[in-house]
Amino acid sequence: MFRSTNFSFKKGLERTFPIGDIIGLNAYPRHTAKLFKEFYKHADDCYLRIYRELQHSIDQLIGDCEEPKLIINFDKISMTIIARAMANLFVGEELCKDDEIVKVFATFATTLIRVKKLSSIAYLIHPRLQTKYIKLVFKYGDNSPQKHKDLLTKKLKPIFEKRYQDMQQFGNEWKRPDDLIQLLLEYSIDLFGKIHYDCIACHMLMLVWASIHTTSENLLNTLNDYAGRSEYWNDLRKEQEVTTDGLDFDLTMDRMEKLDSFVKESNRLIGHISKYDSLIAIDAGCYLLRFQLYSLFLSPNTLNYWFIASSNAPSHCAMCPSFTFSNGYQVPKGRLVLMNNLAHMSNSSLHGDNPETFSGFRHVSKSPFARVGRDSMAFGLGKHACPGRWLASRNIKMAMSILIRKYEISTLDGKRPKYPIKRGFSAIGPLPLTFKKRK
Repeated sequence: MFRSTNFSFKKGLERTFPIGDIIGLNAYPRHTAKLFKEFYKHADDCYLRIYRELQHSIDQLIGDCEEPKLIINFDKISMTIIARAMANLFVGEELCKDDEIVKVFATFATTLIRVKKLSSIAYLIHPRLQTKYIKLVFKYGDNSPQKHKDLLTKKLKPIFEKRYQDMQQFGNEWKRPDDLIQLLLEYSIDLFGKIHYDCIACHMLMLVWASIHTTSENLLNTLNDYAGRSEYWNDLRKEQEVTTDGLDFDLTMDRMEKLDSFVKESNRLIGHISKYDSLIAIDAGCYLLRFQLYSLFLSPNTLNYWFIASSNAPSHCAMCPSFTFSNGYQVPKGRLVLMNNLAHMSNSSLHGDNPETFSGFRHVSKSPFARVGRDSMAFGLGKHACPGRWLASRNIKMAMSILIRKYEISTLDGKRPKYPIKRGFSAIGPLPLTFKKRK
């Protein structure tokens, strides 16, 4: 499904959440993936800069914690930490401290997902009604993408004008900034022959939606696991002390195998489907989901659509007249299909013994967190694998490294409670966490 041209992730996304229409990106040539891949090639040169921004944000938002400090809602802190770091990379050091820019980065994607969940009732009436509802909310609501685009244009316009003048004046002698807005500036000039501010702002919002929310959510989940699993503290702290002792920054991050494994295991077990008991197997560990739902008023097909629409699960749309899997199961054209993560997560041939149980060092000396494969689908698989997965992985591990070295972190009772189950998915949420400065 992930590699086949018979299924389209783009069409599946448009059916359940028309992000391109919402932010206005569909009005322009779509080179988003190509742009982002080109941008991420240069991100390696900026990791030390991002690390310092993460460090500064953690110091400012959490503090010294000489006395134990209880934080009830770490999700907002996690979002702000990642938003500031990514703002440094996206808009450069000139604007990454701007509170309005950081607020857009931190709240835009969260708002999108919240509205998507609320719109699921409209999907029950008719699938297309959901998209109309979402467009109306964002057209007239307080979080209108147009308002965000106007703010980005206002903040970025003086910088773009100055850079454009410098590019023309100095030519090849000009020192090119390493940030996303420079790449978008060059793209706009090549495509339109001028600075097209709306097109640039649309691409910026698309990247914010695709990266910041998921990275901050995965950081929150990893920290919750760390705080509630004291049996891993000593090993992870010891690894930090050894690997950060006078080594080069990039080499330091690459040698944190236990932390990488812990992050990978934490994210392997989140968001799984857990309430649907009718499963159809597909070739070597991949599964197609068939729902077994019961209702006096709604057909199973309607409920299937509602489940996909109200969840955040990435779905693919069948594009061929019909597709037949190796077990004989047929999918007609236009049907939405998604992975059954519970079946994938519990597959011992992919993950080893006791795959349903958390084992923080299960992946040590194996493939790293950001490398996709049948045993690792946190960032997708095949042609739609997240192009920014190495950056996201680095951000999570850098933030965790700082937090582990700086604080003693624990849940109130020292245990890791389970997340609540909503519509079959475990819903990631903040746990009350205690922070105290490490001696």
